[in-house]
Amino acid sequence: MQIKILDETSLVEAHGWIARVRPPTQPWNNRVVLLLHGWTGDENIMWIFARKLPANCWMLAPRGPLNSPDGGYAWGIPEDGKRPDISRFLANADGLMQRMPDWVPDFSSVTRLDIIGFSQGAAMTYAMCLNASPVKVAPLAGYLPPGMSDLIKDRDFSGLNMYISHNTDDDIVPVDESRKAVDLFSSRGAIVKYDEKTGGHKLSAAGFNGLNNFLKD
Repeated sequence: MQIKILDETSLVEAHGWIARVRPPTQPWNNRVVLLLHGWTGDENIMWIFARKLPANCWMLAPRGPLNSPDGGYAWGIPEDGKRPDISRFLANADGLMQRMPDWVPDFSSVTRLDIIGFSQGAAMTYAMCLNASPVKVAPLAGYLPPGMSDLIKDRDFSGLNMYISHNTDDDIVPVDESRKAVDLFSSRGAIVKYDEKTGGHKLSAAGFNGLNNFLKD
């Protein structure tokens, strides 16, 4: 199924940034689903999460603008063993939003935006809740960028729907990171569905089912 979806995609460059896009295969419902990869990922890796997305939406998987020292691409580079802070993610979130009309020709301020992000892509997803107006977001096995909590405390996220999933035995990103995000966004009015399973640093089979049900409308 992933191969079939990739066959329907094309690479599009917008002001130096690359994205793989798939136009709707049925009449467009004015919805875009953004797929944000994690550390060392690229524009191809996230399509496993798109297998059951509705056929009438645009799907868009951008390549992170930074070269990861471990290969692949990234949204931020750790320094001195510390994760990139929120300013880096916000700068890249602004860059993404500026390029959306180039990747999706009919994108406008009234286009519905949903986001799926994995690991560092989940950190990007959290950041995009600050500078965009997504309807549904699914941060998977991710973390809040350092400094983000201070920016959230006075924000109202009523109307934002979130599906957060994290495995308790994740040895790359501790599950407490997602638990903190659940508490923080819930306290600011977001509707949050949270799922914990086991399976390391990936999305469990039950997590895929939860994600598909969350995004089906």
